[in-house]
Amino acid sequence: MYSPNTLLVDSVHLEFPGRTVLQSAYITSTTGRVTGLLGRNGCGKSSLFKCIMGAVKAQNIFVRLGDERDTDHDHIGQWVKYLPQYSLIPQYMTLGEAFSLYGVDYDGLVTFDTKFHPFQRKAPSQLSGGEVRIAETYLILNSDAQFCILDEPFSFIAPNCVEKIKAMIREKKKTKGIIISDHMYEDIIDVTDDLFVMRDGYTFPVKSREDLIQNGYILR
Repeated sequence: MYSPNTLLVDSVHLEFPGRTVLQSAYITSTTGRVTGLLGRNGCGKSSLFKCIMGAVKAQNIFVRLGDERDTDHDHIGQWVKYLPQYSLIPQYMTLGEAFSLYGVDYDGLVTFDTKFHPFQRKAPSQLSGGEVRIAETYLILNSDAQFCILDEPFSFIAPNCVEKIKAMIREKKKTKGIIISDHMYEDIIDVTDDLFVMRDGYTFPVKSREDLIQNGYILR
């Protein structure tokens, strides 16, 4: 199977009656690098991710995988796996069933964190929010996807577990391109190679903390 090393998303425009959410938004991901996306609540980060995956239909979007001139966006899920803000694993499905569906070895999760050993036959409702988030993040990062999008993977997770997930992200980026967004911006800055901030529906590259200040994301 052809394996692109770059995912390019450009000229994303999304609007609803009376509200423009995204205006020529842009983001890119490259194998071997982690791309971070920061922005205030409601600025459109999750909407951008949903447009990439086709869960929300944008008025305009350009997607290119590698050197392909015409990427079939309808099959983006073959190349990109997405961790949404909300629960990924349905409540009627056990963790073991979800891992089997994605073709990911559940024993690897147990090695990552031994507390998951008795959870293979449990549904998400039987676990804490943090436990579910760790399992889902592990699932996406260990899938066979060339690119991973993680929307708030650090939610409800203890600081020591955040560090473990960051270590996993650094390991997995050797063979994947990873896009990540979270309000724990210091952790995002720590783990990313390329950083963007979203404001007024546009994405702006971030080269220093001053860029975050200028775009109204943090205070001086």
